[in-house]
Amino acid sequence: MIQNVFSTTDKKTWLLSLLLSGLLWSNWVNAAPYERIVTLSPHLTEMVFSAGAGSKLVGVIAYSNYPTSAKTLPIVGTYNALNLEKIIQLKPDLILAWQSSNQPKALERLQQLGFKVELFEPRKLSDIPRDIKRIGTLLNTSHIADITANQLTTTLKTIKRQYQGLTKVRFFYQIWDDPMMTVNGQVFISQAIETCGAENIFAQQKILAPEVDTETVLKRNPSVILLGGENAVQKIWRQNWLKWPQIDAVKHKQIYLINTNHFQRPTARLIQHLPELCQRIQKAR
Repeated sequence: MIQNVFSTTDKKTWLLSLLLSGLLWSNWVNAAPYERIVTLSPHLTEMVFSAGAGSKLVGVIAYSNYPTSAKTLPIVGTYNALNLEKIIQLKPDLILAWQSSNQPKALERLQQLGFKVELFEPRKLSDIPRDIKRIGTLLNTSHIADITANQLTTTLKTIKRQYQGLTKVRFFYQIWDDPMMTVNGQVFISQAIETCGAENIFAQQKILAPEVDTETVLKRNPSVILLGGENAVQKIWRQNWLKWPQIDAVKHKQIYLINTNHFQRPTARLIQHLPELCQRIQKAR
């Protein structure tokens, strides 16, 4: 006959310990770093690599073209058309999404299917290093992410000190030609150029990417014209502006072609290449 060697008190203590150990195990599992990541924005793809976690990516959104290794990853659709079947097939344990660009219904559907979705919404330059740190925390690569983020923060502080208090240089940034479009002061590229001690002639427009006309650009007379858009059209746009020698930017040969991969995404590259852009702006001062 087997005797009961536990007293009532011992039983309670043993059961409590067992319960607590189970809870601790559960919490440890839940806190385990994510290993299979899908990104729903090209800039988030870049940020994952900047955070030192590129090897954990199993799927990316279309146009995720940097770094080169990102081009080899499975595509899970576009902003407007996610391939849910592909995402399910990839079995991600974490999905990184851009709150204002990805379709809310699609994100809601992913959550209904049981996927963990983390939302990002960068609005200013300082959000770039902040988000890289956040990704590093999520993916257990803070030892790399924090170094990258701190370097970017230092670069921003250095630029601000260097150009603070200088005469403002008025600039026009073109992103499309038919109809002609620019950006207002809330867009990342505008904020970046303003860090160089410059002033967007359309900063106060209510729409992020307003349509403008040549006549208004002539009246506001920018000292610098910066041309975004695809490489194939930038030189054509520059030729079109050369027809207006009364604009200061044209008169003083201050028209520059911008690498949009560097400056039209809120990524580490935007800050890393900002000193080069500031040097161009400085020439017009």
